[in-house]
Amino acid sequence: MDPAHVLAEDCAKKAADLTVPALLHRNATEYADRPALTTLGRDDTRTWSELRDEVAELSAGLAEIGLEAGRHMLIMMSSRTEHWLVDLAAVHLGAVPSTIYPTLSAEQMRYLARHSAAQVLVLEGPAELERWRPILADLPDLLRVVLVDEPAEPAGDAVPLSRVRTLGRAAREADPDAFERRWRTIRPEQPVTLLYTSGTTGNPKGVVLSHHNVIYQAVALDAMVSVPDHAPTVAYLPLAHIAERFLGIYNPIYRAGHVTICPDATQLVAALRTVGPASFFGVPRVWEKMAAGVQAHLATAEPAVRAAVAAASAVTLEAYELRAAGEPVPDELAARVAQARDTVLRPLQATLGLQNMTWPGSGAAPIPVDVLRFLAGLGVDVLEVWGLTETTGTATLNTPDRFRTGTVGRPNVGMEVRLADDGEILVRGPLVAPATCARTAASSRSSTRTAGWPPATSGRSTTTASSPSPTARRNSSSRPAGRTSRRRRSRTCCGRTRSSVRRSRSATGGRTSRR
Repeated sequence: MDPAHVLAEDCAKKAADLTVPALLHRNATEYADRPALTTLGRDDTRTWSELRDEVAELSAGLAEIGLEAGRHMLIMMSSRTEHWLVDLAAVHLGAVPSTIYPTLSAEQMRYLARHSAAQVLVLEGPAELERWRPILADLPDLLRVVLVDEPAEPAGDAVPLSRVRTLGRAAREADPDAFERRWRTIRPEQPVTLLYTSGTTGNPKGVVLSHHNVIYQAVALDAMVSVPDHAPTVAYLPLAHIAERFLGIYNPIYRAGHVTICPDATQLVAALRTVGPASFFGVPRVWEKMAAGVQAHLATAEPAVRAAVAAASAVTLEAYELRAAGEPVPDELAARVAQARDTVLRPLQATLGLQNMTWPGSGAAPIPVDVLRFLAGLGVDVLEVWGLTETTGTATLNTPDRFRTGTVGRPNVGMEVRLADDGEILVRGPLVAPATCARTAASSRSSTRTAGWPPATSGRSTTTASSPSPTARRNSSSRPAGRTSRRRRSRTCCGRTRSSVRRSRSATGGRTSRR
């Protein structure tokens, strides 16, 4: 049997019966005292057991204020512990949390609240409440507004999060088993979140992802990329973005990892230095700034230091190019690379917090090949991926043992990618969202095309989805091959999506490759 098919079947079996609440229960039981969530610079670490206890309390409290299974809860909040807690609390009710960007206009906020028919709105504090207050009366489904940071004066139309906790504590005392009963009714095919894409063609599109979507992605990534158990990670992107929602919530829950929240993106390098993660996803601008920082540092270094780094980089880059071409690295060269890493490059990696890195990823836009090669010369092999909100993040990816510079790799485990006659890329498989939020009623439903690879959008790509060429390279002096300057639209149909690779809003962009 085809090894890829065997791997896909194995991943499907592992993910088949899992839900996010079931994994959190496992973590609180088997890894109770391991760290789960920390805020950078604060002494506020929650263990898995402590985190689940808080989730249970808040879940009961949200039920008390009216949040129901199957209904939506909007969150407008920065990256902070309470964001994780209220999100997971809603999930344990069978409700569907949806983080929205704080930069939205009043009209956009009104649209999302009405479109989702949100019953509960969780806001960071009084400033956010003042932005929402003019439109609250125009939201017929909204039952409660919850404020995480309490105002100096009571807000009559908002409930403090502390009050939700109190209500939850009392509810649990009255019925200690209610929390356990509720989450055990949740099935893998049920929604775990609703994410709104940026709406490049009209209003934002609501994408419903299931428990199975996000857990299968975690299982597949675990099969493709070797990362230590309980590995620490840094969360710095907005939770309204599929990348952080997966990497900052669902994947750490699957792996029982330790998330350090970096609330201020300007402190990202400090967070990486503190945590030393084994994996990290950076948008191209993050990697470009890191490369520029190292280059600036080397420009002021002693000539002997610059010469040593140049020599170490040349050796490391030689091995990198061989691996990118699928060629073996001779033992003698591998030994020189190891010596260069241990004696010269590791201190440079440590200045960025990348010394433990096994999977540095990039997406959301093309990254210049010269940046990739510079970082590879430092021993940091940044691997590009491609995907959409509708594909639960990565639909294609490069891996440490199989990659090609300037491409976005091969289809993820169990995913199929095909190029249509009109130049569009078609994707189907277990990572494709089962539904779009087509509501003006309080339900999420999918389109109902059933056969083959149904058309779902317009647009074109200039590249094949599985190029057999061994030289799928990008010219850094011109627009990258395999990308167009037009925007990408996408929607799902019965577990399939049709999309073209565009530079602007796709979760990642670039050419795919196959050896």
